[in-house]
Amino acid sequence: MDKEGHIYGGYASKRWERHGDFYGDMKSFLFQLYPKASTFRPSGANKNIQWCAVNFSSEDIPNGIGFGGRVNHFGLFLSATFDQGHTFNCTTFSSPCLSKTSQICPEVIECWRVVPKGAQRRHNAVKGTVLERFKEDRHMLNMVGLANSSE
Repeated sequence: MDKEGHIYGGYASKRWERHGDFYGDMKSFLFQLYPKASTFRPSGANKNIQWCAVNFSSEDIPNGIGFGGRVNHFGLFLSATFDQGHTFNCTTFSSPCLSKTSQICPEVIECWRVVPKGAQRRHNAVKGTVLERFKEDRHMLNMVGLANSSE
């Protein structure tokens, strides 16, 4: 939810991985829950589905995660610090601006992981230390500078 009270997000069918370009597939989508519930699937206009760039020093490569559109004009973008972003009309998903204004300031962020049936049981069966078992969680915290320094 952003400061304007709008609720929206995206589903990424591919893992979030550091890239300097777009990637992803046609199973991803954008959605809006408030003020109007809608889903926006890829239109086929381009293949600019997912963006994940972290710790790049070039001004041409924005650091953060995004969906659709083009660099610096995403359908939905959240900075690597998770404190700001933007949303624009997007041909990739045939989506409108998802908030009241194009520049967004998130108030609440939720991140969910969707796994195939049985995958969680296999994950829970992994032996090892907490640091070994929760690599994905630590990676996400590291992206925003909150990783535990005990590594």
